[in-house]
Amino acid sequence: MENIIEIYTLKTMSAADRIRIMERAQQEINEIYPQVRRVIDDVRQHGDAALFKYMEEFDGVKLDAATVKVSRKEVEDAYKLIDATLLESLKILHKQVQRFHDLQKPQEWMTELSPGLLAGQMIVPLDIVGCYSPGGRGWFPSTMFMNACPAVAAGVKRIIMCTPPSKDGSINPGALVAADIAGVREIYKLSGAQAIAAMAYGTESVPQVLKITGPGSAWVVAAKSLVKNDVGIGVEAGPGEGLVIADEAASPEFVASDIIIQAEHGNDSAGLCVTNSRVLAEKAQQLVNEYTAELPEYRRDFVTTSLKKYGAIIVVDTMDEAFDFANEYGVEHLEIQTKNPLQDMKKVKNAGGMYIGAYAPLSAGCFCSGPNHTLPTSKAGRIRGGLNTEDFLKKITFEYPTREGLEHLKDAMVSLADYEGFPAHRNAILRRFAVK
Repeated sequence: MENIIEIYTLKTMSAADRIRIMERAQQEINEIYPQVRRVIDDVRQHGDAALFKYMEEFDGVKLDAATVKVSRKEVEDAYKLIDATLLESLKILHKQVQRFHDLQKPQEWMTELSPGLLAGQMIVPLDIVGCYSPGGRGWFPSTMFMNACPAVAAGVKRIIMCTPPSKDGSINPGALVAADIAGVREIYKLSGAQAIAAMAYGTESVPQVLKITGPGSAWVVAAKSLVKNDVGIGVEAGPGEGLVIADEAASPEFVASDIIIQAEHGNDSAGLCVTNSRVLAEKAQQLVNEYTAELPEYRRDFVTTSLKKYGAIIVVDTMDEAFDFANEYGVEHLEIQTKNPLQDMKKVKNAGGMYIGAYAPLSAGCFCSGPNHTLPTSKAGRIRGGLNTEDFLKKITFEYPTREGLEHLKDAMVSLADYEGFPAHRNAILRRFAVK
């Protein structure tokens, strides 16, 4: 039987294999930019007409201005379509996620920075934001919370949500209930690049927003990248990625289970393990085969395809090499399954989110732990962390000097204005003391 995932030795890995693993789905994203740009330009120019055209072309759904927005009745009906267990689980998830993001809100402050000069920052929420919650390969009520809860914590007054409909024009009831519990009152039946374009530029039916957040397919990632000069895009969250750092003390059963987690999202996802134990690597490889065989066919196909393309179990000589590789990779979800995970986590510089210890499968973070699971992908974890409350806020700084406060710094200000060649800047300062 052919193995689903290959074992590599880091020091003998070919350059081609290393590039393929490091780049993961980015090449697939790069290839679709021209098609995505055409969709965006069309929606920007023609509004609803183009928007509904692409929804019918790509999703097989006929929509118009009267049906694109979810009605209150559809939301109320959704509550009747889910069972009590799911409703209670959604409430638990909401409580955890909202509490975590409430704690993330930064504080306003003011201080006397120098004699006679008060300075500080105000915290101001964005007026309107758009959240994208993907569908198609499955339904993700959890992502509704991950987008909406930080916006609510920030105090955003108007939150709109776009999520793909089924072919009959309906939205998954669990997703609708989650959005409602989170406080979202405007939900649109839109998917892909056309949804991103509609939120970025506005149409007759969809309001223009200031920032777009949420994960999505390669088309969504490409679309967000193409509109980012006109609208904030939050985290660049595309095809899923998971990397497990494991030493010889780790459980191969846990490691194999967790390699598969992100791979079941789609055939463009990535699942990896980096370990100093050849024994663990070989056992985990065998178990990945076994555990994948247990999955439903469509998930099994996703796992098999994605791990053959972008998966790897990489054997290193030392755990320092494992962390160096992880920092270069900049993964979306990083698990640390080692003897001293709290100590080892200090070696991490680049990751979207971390899952520490043997009992922190990243699937816990996908659902009820509390931290956000909308995390950067395709090496963006080397630049920033996951979606958070501050993504929906502006920090506006202010300064309030008295005459004495300005005079205290006047000579330095004038000197710098002269050096940089700005006489009007200098004169505006000096006139404060020339006028009685």
